[in-house]
This record gives sequence, structure tokens and C-alpha cells, in this order.
Amino acid sequence: MDLALFVFCAYLFIAKLMAYSITDVILLKKDLFQNYDRQIIPVTDMNTSVKVSMYFSLLSVYELDMKNQLLSTSAAFKISWRDELMIWNSTNYSGLDRLTVTLASIWKPDVIILNSVSTQKTLTNDDDNHYVTVNHDGSTEWWAYVNLQTHCKVDMTNYPFETQICDINVTKSYLNDQSEILRSEGDSLSLANYVPNGEWEVLSFSSYRQVFFRSNTEISGLQLKIKMKRKRTFYTWNFLMPSISLSIADCFSFLLPAKSSEKLGLSIFVFLANAVLIRLFNDSVPPNSDDVSNFGRLLWINILISGLVIMVNVIITSLFYCKSPKCISKCCFNCTDMFKCREITKRCKCCEHDHPKEKKEKKSNNKIESPTTKVKEEYTLITNGNISIEVKEGFDQLYIHQSGMKIQLEQ
Repeated sequence: MDLALFVFCAYLFIAKLMAYSITDVILLKKDLFQNYDRQIIPVTDMNTSVKVSMYFSLLSVYELDMKNQLLSTSAAFKISWRDELMIWNSTNYSGLDRLTVTLASIWKPDVIILNSVSTQKTLTNDDDNHYVTVNHDGSTEWWAYVNLQTHCKVDMTNYPFETQICDINVTKSYLNDQSEILRSEGDSLSLANYVPNGEWEVLSFSSYRQVFFRSNTEISGLQLKIKMKRKRTFYTWNFLMPSISLSIADCFSFLLPAKSSEKLGLSIFVFLANAVLIRLFNDSVPPNSDDVSNFGRLLWINILISGLVIMVNVIITSLFYCKSPKCISKCCFNCTDMFKCREITKRCKCCEHDHPKEKKEKKSNNKIESPTTKVKEEYTLITNGNISIEVKEGFDQLYIHQSGMKIQLEQ
């Protein structure tokens, strides 16, 4: 029991001696920054380069603007490097092994977002508002939380049911590979803090080493690839289902009777509705797209079919209201039977201009026949009480007999 008490008291005494105070912090900063120049690359051997490690955490995807081809994201960068000019012995400062300083007071790695749309491509504008942590061995960590807006080349082939891959290019602005090397080691990417987006689902997140060109000079960097898949629920119910419904309604216009005024009205309504869908679709796609959307092709095919349906319904209505079938050729008779589903021209005689040879043969036969020969006329007699209706076939004549009176009706 006495031995345990002795060990405990010794531990408290050593801990009290090792506890640093504000005086130790002030003294350490004074010693470190006495001859420190933040414009000098922090290496003792100028033939070596500073190895900068990048850790990237995707926080959220705000929007992918298809028309302007811009990706808006929120991300966190952890940038680590070793500053050989910020090394000290912690025992000389009461065990002080970590120091927090402003980014403006030490050397900062040259890191930019190459494909950023803003004029400020660096990760920070005001260095005084950012702090870094420096360890006694010179290892430094800098966390930067930024909202990025980068260019993204979109593929419109399967829009709006597509998968997009967007890049975030990280490189250097003024240093070369002999002074600074950007790298990502181990598990340098994370989606642990990602907030899901209502429109896009992130499928994968990866990084690759990439070579960029600056004034015909190769500069190494990192390329972060975000693979996203568009969620289909919204576009299915707002574009695909209306398009299918309009196509079905267009087919039902043929079931309406020809004398109905809604036959053409329904066809025109479907045509205009397809035109509105195409307008809404075109407002969301890039105006100078290299790829044409397959769904856009489908909408244009639908509006073309709607135009053809209007033409066919106009022809059907015209044939229905035609007074005499004599002026309609045989091909028109076949079309009438097909669309109106009734035989109105099977017993009609052919037009004289369609069969000139038959007309000549009839004239020659009339000359040979005896003048006493009479052509037998066939007719149909319909009676109902004291009223009888006589219809002569082959002639446009209709007689009504009532109480010995014969009334001829002309069509």
C-alpha cells in the first residue's frame, strides 16, 4: 500500500514538472520565428522537395448544372507536410510538443484547384483566419473547408437517366516538382461525413496522379473523380410518364367517330402537349451539346407521330363529309374502309376518268343493241305503313311514296 502511494505521488510530481505554461508557449514561438521566413521552402537541403500529402473528404454535392456544366460541392481538405524549420525539443519547453499558429505566419504549400470557375483558385483568401497545427518534429496539418464550383464535362447521351463522372484537378500554380510534390497516400478519400443529395447518388470517389501542362511544362498533380448517378423518380413521373400517356391518348383519337369535333381536338391537344414537354426538356440541357439525348429523340419522334395523326384525322373527317363517292378513286375507297371501318364504296361505279377504255366499250355495245332494249334498273323498296321509300342503286335518287304521291329527294 505504501509503495502504491509512493508511485502515485511521484507521478503527480513529474506531471507537475512537465506541465507547460503560457510562458513556455511564448518562448517557443519567439525561438521558432526569430529567423523564420515564410517565403523560403522549409527544407534544410535545397536539393530536396517538400512532400505534401492530400486528404479529401466530400461533404455534399449541391448541384450539377447541366446547362452551364458546373459542379457545386462542399469539401474538406487536410494538407500535411513536414516543415524542417519548425523542429524543437519538447523537453526544453516543459513537454510542449504541439503548437497552433496562423497560416499566415508559416510557409504554405502551393495548392490550387485548376478547373475552378472562380478567379480565386486557391483554397483560402485570407490566411489570417486559418490556423494550422505544428508538431515538435515539424509535421504540419492544415484543414481547409471550401465550397467548390468546378467545370464538369457532362455526357448527354442517356439524360435524364444517366451516370456522370466529374473531375476536381488539384495542382500547383508557381512551384515545380523539384520544390513540391503533391501525393495522396493510403486512405486519402472519405465519404464518412457525406450528406446525401436529393438528385444525385455518389457511386464512387477516387484519386489518381495526373500530369498537367503550364507554359509547355509538365507539372504533376492529383485528379479526384466523383462518379454520380441521377435519381430517376422525379424525371420518371415528370417526363417519361406524361410522354407515354400522351402517346396512348393519341391512339385513342381513332376510336372517336368522324363526325365528332373532339377527334381533331384531341390530336391537336396531344401535339401541343408534346411541344411543351420538348420545351421543358430543352431548357435543362446545354445549348451546344456534343451528344444528343436519347430521351430527347423519343420526344421528337412522339411529336412527329402526333403531327401525322393530325393529318390522318383530317383526311378521315374530309372523307366522311364528302357528299358523293364518285369522285373518289379506288385507293381512297380502300383508305376509307380501313379508317372508317365500314364499306361505303364497294358497290360504287368507277369514275369515268379512271376507266376510259371501259367507257369506249360501253358506247360500242350501245350501238349494237336494239333500240327496244331496255336496261333493267334495280332498286330497293322499303315500306312502313302507308309510307314507302324507293332507293335506286347506282343513282343518286331517292323517292318517297305516300298515299299515291311520289316525291323525289335530291342529294
